Amino acid sequence: MRGLRRHMTALLCLVLMCSANTLSPLEIGLQVGFVEDNDDPVRNEILASVPIWVVGDQWTYTVMLDAISLVEDAEDLEGASLDILTGTATRTVASVTDGRSYGLNEPLYLISTTMFVQGQGVFPAPAIGAVEGVLQISMAEAMLVRVADLGIVRVARSIDIDFDSVVNIDIADVEEFANYTPVYEIYDFPIRSEDVHLLSLERSMEYSGDGLVSFPGETQYNNTERSVGPISVIESELLSIPCDGGALAIVERADDGVVIEERHYCPSIRNDVYWKSHDIGLNGVKGEFHLISHIAGVDLSSSPNTPLVTVVLEDDDVPLDGAINITVDVLDVDGSPAVGDVHLYRGLGHETVTLSSGQATYNVTSGNNTDDTITIDDWASHGFVICYDHDPDANTFRACGVATVTIQGSAIGKVIREQLISDLSILIDDISSSGQKAHRTIRF
Repeated sequence: MRGLRRHMTALLCLVLMCSANTLSPLEIGLQVGFVEDNDDPVRNEILASVPIWVVGDQWTYTVMLDAISLVEDAEDLEGASLDILTGTATRTVASVTDGRSYGLNEPLYLISTTMFVQGQGVFPAPAIGAVEGVLQISMAEAMLVRVADLGIVRVARSIDIDFDSVVNIDIADVEEFANYTPVYEIYDFPIRSEDVHLLSLERSMEYSGDGLVSFPGETQYNNTERSVGPISVIESELLSIPCDGGALAIVERADDGVVIEERHYCPSIRNDVYWKSHDIGLNGVKGEFHLISHIAGVDLSSSPNTPLVTVVLEDDDVPLDGAINITVDVLDVDGSPAVGDVHLYRGLGHETVTLSSGQATYNVTSGNNTDDTITIDDWASHGFVICYDHDPDANTFRACGVATVTIQGSAIGKVIREQLISDLSILIDDISSSGQKAHRTIRF
C-alpha cells in the first residue's frame, strides 16, 4: 500500500510540475485550458486563517519530557534510570527576515526558544557506583518559520545535559540541526472544519558534540507519510489557558494510524495551547507542552510599537491562474498612512512597489503553485505576503501582513482525483478505512 501511495504521489507531483509557469507574481498569465466545472466548489467553514506574528510575541509553556531514550542505549550509562523531566520553555519571535541570509526568497520568522527541565535519576559514577541526583537539560533553539503559513523550514538547537549529585557529571553538550523537505506545513491554512490532508516529509538530522549520551555520527534521514485531521474543536474550558471560541485539534498520524503529533491551535492566541510529540528532538525524546502565558508583541489598543500591515484579497477562492486584486493598507506606529516600499511575495515570486498614501491595490494572478499539503477540496493554497520597512543591512522587515488564497482544482486534477479514489476504494479493506475517509485523505 505504501508503495502504491508513493507511486501515486510521484505521478501527481510530475503532473503538477509540468503545469507550473514561471511568470512574475505581478504578471497576469493566459488562462489555461483545464478549468473546474462552473459550479461553485463546496467549502467547509473556515475556523482559522494564517496568523500574523510580530517581533516580541512570546509564548511560555510548561514542559514534560520522557527522556529515558537518552540513557537507555548509552553504553557508559548502563543501569541508569530517569523519571519524567519537568520545566518551562519560552518561545519568542526574534525577527522577521527576508530569507536571503538563509538562501530563501520569502519572508521568515526567526523564532528563539529557551527551555530548562530537570528530573530525578540514578546514574553510574566512577569509583563510587550508582548515585541519585537530578538530571538537568538546558536548550537554546533557533527556528525558521515561513510567514506565509507558519511552515517550519529549519531548526538548530544547542543542548547541555548535566547530572547534579554528590558527583557532578557532564552528560553531553550537543548541537542538533533539523531540515525539512518540503517545508513542514503543520496547519494548512486556512483551517476548515473537518479538514483532512496528507504530508510527505523528509527530515534530516545532524548532530555534533560529545558526552556520555550517544548521538548519531552521520546525518539521519527520516521519511514519513502522515495523515492530518479531520480537524475538530476543543472547548475553551478544557484547555490550560482560555481560548476564544475554543482550540482546533490537529492530529498527525503515521501510515499505521499511530499518532505522531497532536496540537491544539488557538486562533486568538495565534499559537498552540497544547503540543504533544513522540520526537521533539534529542534523538527521540517524547515531549508534552501546555501554554501558561502569552505576551503579545503589539498592543493595538494603544499606540503600537510596529507598523500594521493589512492584506485583503478581492476573492480568496479563485480559479487556477485567475486574476485577483490585492489591497494593501499600511499604518505606521503613529497611526498615519505609511509611505515607502512594500515587498510582495507569492511562492517564489517577489515584487517591490512604493506606497504613496498608505494604501494600494495590485492586480496579480492567483498562480498554480502548490503548497506543501494537498487535499481533495482544492488544488493549492498559498499565502500572499506583503512586508514593510526593509532593513537592507540586517535583511529584516519591521512588519508583514498575510492573506491566503485557495486555488480551485483543474479538470485534469479532477480526473486524477476520481481515479485515485476509485483505486483506493478497491484496497479499502487493507487499510481499515471507509470510502468517505478515502475520499477525504487523497492529496494532490
